[in-house]
Amino acid sequence: MTPLNNKKTISIFGNLSEPPIAAEPLQSAMTLNKGLMALYHASAELQFSKPLPALLKTILKGLKSGTDITKAAVFIKEDSSNNLIGLSAIGLFEKKVSETNVFLTIEEETEFLRTVSLTTKSHQERLTRLFEKELDIKSAGIIPLEIRDRLIGLLVYEKPAGLLHEEILIIFSRQAALTIENSKLFAKVEDMALKDTLTGLYNRRYFQQILDYEINRAKRYKQPISLLFLDVDHFKNINDTYGHSTGDLFLKQIANKFSTLFRTTDLAARYAGDEFVAILPATNQEGSSLLAHRVLEALGEQLILIRGNTLQVSVSIGVATYENQEGLGSVGLMAQADKAMYEAKKQGRNCVRRFEEVQTVSA
Repeated sequence: MTPLNNKKTISIFGNLSEPPIAAEPLQSAMTLNKGLMALYHASAELQFSKPLPALLKTILKGLKSGTDITKAAVFIKEDSSNNLIGLSAIGLFEKKVSETNVFLTIEEETEFLRTVSLTTKSHQERLTRLFEKELDIKSAGIIPLEIRDRLIGLLVYEKPAGLLHEEILIIFSRQAALTIENSKLFAKVEDMALKDTLTGLYNRRYFQQILDYEINRAKRYKQPISLLFLDVDHFKNINDTYGHSTGDLFLKQIANKFSTLFRTTDLAARYAGDEFVAILPATNQEGSSLLAHRVLEALGEQLILIRGNTLQVSVSIGVATYENQEGLGSVGLMAQADKAMYEAKKQGRNCVRRFEEVQTVSA
């Protein structure tokens, strides 16, 4: 019997009247799409206010989702050397990654910048073997993280058994490189907002924020907190005699020494001009007095050479302490330290005065 139409029939046993679509290109397209979608979602989750390791972890999770790579790590190159530091990883022991010490030779760096191909080159063989041994992975792959012809790190991964699109991996590596660069820029801008540009100490605005926080914390936990207010003696004479550029250098050297005299829990800042302050959490009157005299002595031993002249540093320090005083806040504590500092000036400079002492004399 002649068929009623010209439609081609398909047998349930698979005998097609037309050649089937090849399975391999279809699988390749699906894998590529999966990788691109994973990259999209990973990029959408990036927030540069997060620490860099957390940002890279997001990218590595996207890499795992999009490529079936289960073990990978990002190593960044130190700006001052060619050492590679493990910063983030998936499927690997992160402590071991961070402790893996890798030195990148000039030949290896040059070769990485010459190509982004995943094919292992002669100079990369050493690194491949090293990463396989140190990270306990099989068949390691390495791809450079590069920004504007500058190598900033490496993406190291264990090659999966299945299909791997080189294009997707390269795109992920570029996303990681861009994330590292942007994170560094964000940190630099953030640091500039918190730090005094001349001395590198924290600025007045940040100091005030931390003082407010620490005062409230001291009240909540019924702990003491002390404040040091320091003024450089006769600084105007230095500016008038040697010029403001020399005065700036003088302040920078004082600030460098000043910043080394405190605990990690303390905060030192430049308040204004030649005035410096320090917040001392959980520090009572006795402890703050001891530290203030130590600062006075250490800075007094500081000799600064200017235009062939050796100048000795002299400072006046005022100290105030909050110890559950009713109604005393950050503004009041700052006023007390300021008053004590001016009393030190009146007493002949180069000395420490506590607000309690000033208050007793006034009374």
